Amino acid sequence: MEISDNSSNPQSSYNFGNATQKNFQGVVLDTNGTPVSGAIVTIGTSTVTTNLKGLFVFKNASVKENFAHVKVTKAGYVNASRVLVPTNGMNKVNIMMIPATTTSTISSGSASTVSLPNGTKVKFDGSFKDAGGNAYSGSVSVALFNLASSNPYLNELMPGSFLATNSGGNARVMETFGMLHVQLTGSSGQNLQIANGHTAEITVPVDASQNSSSPNTIPLWSYNEETGMWNEEGAATKVGNAYVGTVSHFSWWNCDAQFEQATMKVTVKNAAGVVLPNMKVTLKRASQTYESYGITDNAGMVSGIVPANEVLTLKVYGICDNVIYTSSVGPFATGSITAIPDITVNPPASTNYIIQGNLKTCANTDVTDGYVTLRNVGAANYFNYLSAPVSSTGNFNFNTYVCNSTPQFIYEGFDVTNLQTTGEITFTAAANTVNLGNITVCNSVSEFISYKIDSQPVTYVLGPFNAKWYSVSTPVNPNIPIKQLRIDSQNTVGAYFSMTQNNMMGVPASFTTDYFFGISNADITPMNSNLVVNIISFGAVGDYIDFTVNGTYTNTSGSHTLTATGHVKRDL
Repeated sequence: MEISDNSSNPQSSYNFGNATQKNFQGVVLDTNGTPVSGAIVTIGTSTVTTNLKGLFVFKNASVKENFAHVKVTKAGYVNASRVLVPTNGMNKVNIMMIPATTTSTISSGSASTVSLPNGTKVKFDGSFKDAGGNAYSGSVSVALFNLASSNPYLNELMPGSFLATNSGGNARVMETFGMLHVQLTGSSGQNLQIANGHTAEITVPVDASQNSSSPNTIPLWSYNEETGMWNEEGAATKVGNAYVGTVSHFSWWNCDAQFEQATMKVTVKNAAGVVLPNMKVTLKRASQTYESYGITDNAGMVSGIVPANEVLTLKVYGICDNVIYTSSVGPFATGSITAIPDITVNPPASTNYIIQGNLKTCANTDVTDGYVTLRNVGAANYFNYLSAPVSSTGNFNFNTYVCNSTPQFIYEGFDVTNLQTTGEITFTAAANTVNLGNITVCNSVSEFISYKIDSQPVTYVLGPFNAKWYSVSTPVNPNIPIKQLRIDSQNTVGAYFSMTQNNMMGVPASFTTDYFFGISNADITPMNSNLVVNIISFGAVGDYIDFTVNGTYTNTSGSHTLTATGHVKRDL
C-alpha cells in the first residue's frame, strides 16, 4: 500500500447518483494469467477474499447508482482497482494484479535515476519521507511499471477507469498516452514518499502507434486510491517520443487527453431475442488506438462512461474473441445517461450453450438456498468461470459460449441450508440446450465453516476450502521464515471465510489473531479485533483441522461479536 499524498482532489461534477445495492462477480489474475487467491476485495464497507481460482462475489454491496469502486489488495502486489457503472444484474469484473518487483535499489541523500529498458525513467533528488512524514535515510527499493496503451490487458491492469476530475472540478473521460506506477519501499519494508517540498522527474514513453497523434503538451493525472478517481496535477511536455513531467508524490501517473463525459447503457441479445451475458462490448473514439470495454451482465446489459459529443465505434466480441457486431453510436450530450436501443448480434449458434436444471434436497424438495458452479473443461481463460445462485424453487440457468464443439462441462451444486453437495459432475453437451433435470444434492459436505455476527442468523460457508500450513518470509525478518496457517473458502458464490494465522506450530493451541480475518460483509484486521482462535485438532495432510473463533471486532458500523466453527481438510 502506498502513502496517500494526493495534493489536488477537487470535488467532482460527476453524477454519482443515489446510494443503492448491486451484485458483483469477478476474477483476479496476475500478469501471467494465474489466479490470485487470498486477495482482499473491498466494495464500500463489504470485504471478501478471492478463492483458489481468484474468484469473488458480492451480493447487495452498497455503491452509487452510477459509480462502483472495487479495490483489491494482496501483499507482494501493486494495489488494484476497478471503477464501473453498475447494472441491475450480476456485474462482471476482470482485474489483473501487478507484482511489486524491485527495479532498482537507490540511496537517500543522493540524486539517482531508475530506468526501464523501454525508456521509462524516474529521476530522484534523494529526499524521502516515511508514512509519518519523517525524513528517511537509507536504501530505497524502487519498483517501476509502465503501462502502454498498446498493452492487450490495458483495461484489466490500469486502476479505476478512465473517469477523472480536472483542475476545475469538471468530470472528464480520458484517453491515455502512457501510464506509470512507482512504489518506494524502505529497508525495513516501510512505505516511502518523496519528501515535502521536493519533486521527481518522470519520463513516460509514447507508444509508436500514438506518436503522430500525441500532443506536444498533455495533462498529468494522479490516481487517488481512496476515491477511485484520476485528478489533474500539472502537465508533461513531449521530448522526442516520450512525455517528461515533474511530480511531487507517487501513485499511478497518467499522461492523458481529456474529454467531456456521458454515460451509455445497452442490452445485447441474439436474433431470437434472448439476452446474452458475458459478452465483451468495446468503444473507441475515431483517433483512438485502443478500445475500452465492459462485460454484459446476466441480463445482457452493460453500462459505461464514454466521451460526450462524439460519434464512437462500438463492437461486440464473441467468446472466441472475434468481432460479431460493429456500429456507430452517439453523440451523447455532456453529463447525460443514455440507454441506446438493444443490439442484436448473431454469434454462431454452435457456440451458444444453455445449461439448466433444478436442485433437489435429499427429501426431494426444492433447494431454496444454494448455488451452482460451471466451467468448461477446455477453457483456458479464467475470466470465463461461471457461477449462479438457484431461484426460490431450486432452478438455475447458464447461458454461455464456448469455442470447442461438443464441449465438456463440470458443475457442482450446493444446498446451503442442509450442508449438502452434488460433488463435481462432468457431462458432455451433446446439444446446444442441455436440461440436466432434477439433481439431488445429497452428499454431506465434508468441509464447512459456520459463523454468527451479533444476533444475526448463522451463516454457513460450504467447501471446498484451501487449508495450508507452510513457511513464509516476512518483511521484518525476510531471512527468518515463520509458520503460517491459511484457510480460504473456494466457493464462487454465497458466503466467504478467510483466515491467516502466523506462528502456528501445528498442534492444538489458542491464539489471539495477529494477521487477518475475512468474512462476508465484514472487514476484520488485528488493529480492530479482539478475537481468539482455538485450534481443537490439527490433522496431517488429507485429514481435518477443527477450530473455533470467539471475540469482538470494530468497523465503521460499530462493535460486533463474532463466533465461528470450522471443519476443513488440510491440503498442505
